[in-house]
Amino acid sequence: MLKRYKKILCICIITAFVLAATGRYNATNIVQAKAVGVVNVSGYLNVRKGPGTSYALLKSGGTGVTLSNGQKVSIIAKSGGWYQINFKLNGKNLKGYVKGSYIKVQGGSTCTGVQALVPVKDLKLKAKSSDKSANVKSGDDDITIEKDSEVTILDDVTADDQKWYYISCKYSGKTYKGYVKPESLKISYGKGIPGIWEGSVKVPLYKEAGKNTAVESAGKKINIGVNKQFTILSEKTAAKTRYFYIKATAGKAVVRGYLPASAARFQIVQAKGSAANETETPAETKTPTETKAPEETKTPTETKIPAETKTPEETKAPEETKTPAETATPAPTKTPEPLNNTEFREKLKNEGFPDDYIEPLMLLHDKYPYWEFKAFNTGLKWGTVIKKESAVGINLLSNNKSYAWKSTADGAYDWKTDKFIPFDGSTWVTASVKAVKYYMDPRNFLDERGIFQFESLEYHSGTQTEEGVEKILNNTPMHNTKFSYPNSSGNSVDIKYSKAFIKAAESSKVSPYHLASRVKQEIVISSILMSSSVSGTVPGYEGIYNFYNIGAYNSTESGGAVANGLKWASTGTTYSRPWNNRYKSITGGAEYIGKNYINAGQNTLYLEKFNVTSKNRYDHQYMSNVEAPNSEATKTVSAYGVIEQDMPVTFSIPVYDEMPEEPCEVPSGGKNPNNYLKTLYIKNYAFDSNFVLGDDGSKTYKLTVDKSVESVKICATKVSTYATLSGTGSKKLSDGVNTFTVKVTSESGDTRKYTIEVTRK
Repeated sequence: MLKRYKKILCICIITAFVLAATGRYNATNIVQAKAVGVVNVSGYLNVRKGPGTSYALLKSGGTGVTLSNGQKVSIIAKSGGWYQINFKLNGKNLKGYVKGSYIKVQGGSTCTGVQALVPVKDLKLKAKSSDKSANVKSGDDDITIEKDSEVTILDDVTADDQKWYYISCKYSGKTYKGYVKPESLKISYGKGIPGIWEGSVKVPLYKEAGKNTAVESAGKKINIGVNKQFTILSEKTAAKTRYFYIKATAGKAVVRGYLPASAARFQIVQAKGSAANETETPAETKTPTETKAPEETKTPTETKIPAETKTPEETKAPEETKTPAETATPAPTKTPEPLNNTEFREKLKNEGFPDDYIEPLMLLHDKYPYWEFKAFNTGLKWGTVIKKESAVGINLLSNNKSYAWKSTADGAYDWKTDKFIPFDGSTWVTASVKAVKYYMDPRNFLDERGIFQFESLEYHSGTQTEEGVEKILNNTPMHNTKFSYPNSSGNSVDIKYSKAFIKAAESSKVSPYHLASRVKQEIVISSILMSSSVSGTVPGYEGIYNFYNIGAYNSTESGGAVANGLKWASTGTTYSRPWNNRYKSITGGAEYIGKNYINAGQNTLYLEKFNVTSKNRYDHQYMSNVEAPNSEATKTVSAYGVIEQDMPVTFSIPVYDEMPEEPCEVPSGGKNPNNYLKTLYIKNYAFDSNFVLGDDGSKTYKLTVDKSVESVKICATKVSTYATLSGTGSKKLSDGVNTFTVKVTSESGDTRKYTIEVTRK
């Protein structure tokens, strides 16, 4: 017999939430709904291996994982005051724990279980979400749920257009799980249950169940969009169709109405250790002492600081408020011996690299055995990516390029004037599809220069060392050199530039090698001289430093780019500004670089230009110049100087689906494409409708003359001087309709025809 058990509380977090798109569920695969939360901190949020500060930091690529403010994550479980989340970082799906108070969940509530009663007799529990499924058994007996028993809904799924609830119930003192149909349960809605619309299209919100009168707000009909979240208040059946009565937001208004229940589902996340999940023990819940982070590797937020300046427990404090001693650098992990060729080839295959990537990478491995190559598997079709990135105005290049490099798409080229339309200044025009293909195909740049557009710009504490930074700073005034700055206590501290870049990397999560090479490009003039941007002596900006030349745009104002950069460095309060000492400029500038691109997932020069990440895809692209990643790679190699064979560098290289068999070719040559007429007329006569510049030849120009007229003279000029023209000149007329064709052939060989009909009376 089924035994009653105490009602499991539905733990709801009443706040806003956004739901991740879930798609159709497999009948045999239970996947709890995921609430999407937004990181809400002033700096960075640590991700841990377990639900508590006693657990070690989650690591990826040898460094502790942190999340920046505003980053979205999927909440998959709740454990006390902690959320278990998953998220994507550098193409990898990661899972860990964060403190719930630093995650803002948007749009309603999330529950760990939904309570229901069984209103029918002898309800059978199915093993799968199918009428044909076997029943769940206890020994040889079917599990039969008694009428009026309480059960907990753990998930709801759709299989073959039929909704099922996955429930937990008690039978003979034991817990069993299985599937039942919605009509088998009477749900206790209480103050409301969070839900999501999983239909493939928008649907109206109806005033009444079973009637097609839409709810309106501010004079507009309310539609519930795909993946829209809401609160389910009750349910009703009308005309044999089940409806949910919901509460949702529409702009600033709160509206209520009915939705078909077939494509709406409950928003339920796992409760770690609860009755809803008592059979699962997460791997992360091992004894804390087994995974506790060593004291010397604590992040700055774990270090005790004065109460009056203390930041939230899991939020990183600004680097400049701590002395070097307070933020001790962890000892670098010893670099393992490089793999032999057979092992390395196998590793590349396991990474997901296609064969045409592997061969050039093997050549690089022979020369630089400590370089590491990671495949960034985008999951995107090559054709789709090229179509998106070839949109007019997205990728630009110089108008000085040959015709093969430039786009003639509508809006990119003016056929009336034979001119390419500039999008930046007077010379930057839209790149052709061929140009986009060439620069986006990673296979074209897998050599020891081009590969640096795929260099991982994240901080890898295990391999990026102070010694490595010194090698980059060689032959500059910063090499093996110290500078002084006042710490938070006002005491003067001496620190090497190389050490400062390591500190900047720790606080910003940006590669110290990238930071050092970028500074080298920006402000180093010679082995003994640096730009006035870091002199601290520019009139009006005494004591101000800008190592990365952030905000240093060119202008005709006094001081030009340097003054503009120092003005930016001296104003504002973000990124440790004002930068009134070298240390604050180096570390604060690094946080600026990291926050906007690298820590948002665009962690290579390539991804900064071609954003094929899941966040703001095809948007938020740092540079419009399609050639920028390749040219920046050249600058990076130059800044590195001589790269020794034992220097470890990590590269993240995009891989696309359905790529061409051969690498995309360099656009070459190309000829003028214009085959338009500039003017078209018959001497001394007028067409029924005048020729208009820009006509594409689809119109027929007509003219009627007297019988006495024996011939006419067709006159025309072409838009492009490179085109050729035929069909003009004197033409004899016969009685009736005389049809003439003027042809314009472009330099590239394409012909356009214009038709004239002269009717002789």
